[in-house]
Amino acid sequence: MKIALANPVESNNRQGNVVGYPNMGLLSLISYVREKTKGDEVQIEYIETMPMDRHIRMVEKIKPDIYGISFASHTLTYKKNPYALINEIKSRFPGLPVICGGTHPTAMPEDVLERSRADIVCIGEGEETFLELIAYFQGGIRSLSEIKGIAYRGENGEFIRTAKRKFCDINSLPMPAWDIIDLNNYSGPHLRKTGGYATCVLSSRGCPFNCVYCSNPIWRTDKPWFRMKDPKFVVKEIGYLYDRGVREIYIRADELNPNVGWCLKLCSEIKKAGWKDLYFQCNLRVDAINDELASALADINCWLVYLGIESVNQRVIDGIDKRFKVEKVPEVCKVLKKYGIQIFGYMMLYQVWEENKELRWETPSEVDNTIRTTWRLSRANLLDYISWQFATPMPGARLWDIAVRHNLMKKEMKGVWDINMRIPGVSERRMTRQRLLGFLMQGYFAARKGRINWRMWKRILRKMSYVVRSLG
Repeated sequence: MKIALANPVESNNRQGNVVGYPNMGLLSLISYVREKTKGDEVQIEYIETMPMDRHIRMVEKIKPDIYGISFASHTLTYKKNPYALINEIKSRFPGLPVICGGTHPTAMPEDVLERSRADIVCIGEGEETFLELIAYFQGGIRSLSEIKGIAYRGENGEFIRTAKRKFCDINSLPMPAWDIIDLNNYSGPHLRKTGGYATCVLSSRGCPFNCVYCSNPIWRTDKPWFRMKDPKFVVKEIGYLYDRGVREIYIRADELNPNVGWCLKLCSEIKKAGWKDLYFQCNLRVDAINDELASALADINCWLVYLGIESVNQRVIDGIDKRFKVEKVPEVCKVLKKYGIQIFGYMMLYQVWEENKELRWETPSEVDNTIRTTWRLSRANLLDYISWQFATPMPGARLWDIAVRHNLMKKEMKGVWDINMRIPGVSERRMTRQRLLGFLMQGYFAARKGRINWRMWKRILRKMSYVVRSLG
């Protein structure tokens, strides 16, 4: 049996068609299927992000028995979005089963089946589910109804969703299929400490928190919402990548430190490996940073951490259920700076939430306060890099449901740089000016500090062009 597993096609949008990392979910799925099947029983081809015409030619060349595609909700804003690709695949190869997975299919399986010609949707984690789907198409399972964690159309076209699938033991999974990846095809993180190869590893799955704006549907299909890998398994994967020439790794987790004890163990295992010329980046929660953790991160050459600050207004932080005190931001920045760690702050404009079912939102003056405070933190050398975006409803997030209930969403959803919600009493002109100021600050900070990954020059150029057009 031949299987093609694919990413969406190139976006043709402001992102500059830059691909930072391979699809880690698909790499995990591929390695799992290879481990559980005989070597000559199943052949899997991974189709990387590429233009649609090349994508179709790849499918023609592979001649798969099953075609799978994984995608997120934001890719539906692309001109050639996953639904267009799926429909083109079905037109060219009408008998080819098309299976969809990823965050958007998990959050909105009925939408996928209604708006595309996909045959089956995987809901939640895909490893065990996809293995059973292979068995179904091989004749080993008689009915789709026997497979947990999927949705499909019945004989009369009705929507059928099977029983929920429990989470797998992530420590029983094999290492992702890095052997099929050409690292030259990926740019790595936006900011770089070193030259050479840079990529990511996944140290955990999920997040124990539930911020209003966050769409994390795959890891909320079951509990626990947050699962950590054995630090030794993470270090084994890092060692494999190091031997392939990787010298910088972004430890991909919503936050690395919800469990500080586990995080310290991971740092200890990495330190034992003795990689003096290997550098790290990671995401951290503001409220779980202390001197011991900062010291441990510095000991493993973690030179950059990303903090989800979002807003410096306590009313907003409480409203979106972010769960930290804004006065801690300068304190934790000082702790990190004590150990020479640079700081990237994620900022999000115009948050929306509910209190007792009544709509609340971030005011223009609160947004201005965040902009001013960010500037002051930078002047005090407590913040090195920033990014700005508008709070954007995504399927699977509470913000999506709030925006639907209060009729806030604009007719056509766009990217996070764009205005996707109508904020009561706030003009789009004012929102645009505040975003533009944030972009100019972002560019100034990045130019001043350096470490820009110039392999992403197309994306940088497109964003600069976008800012210039905004000035007009």
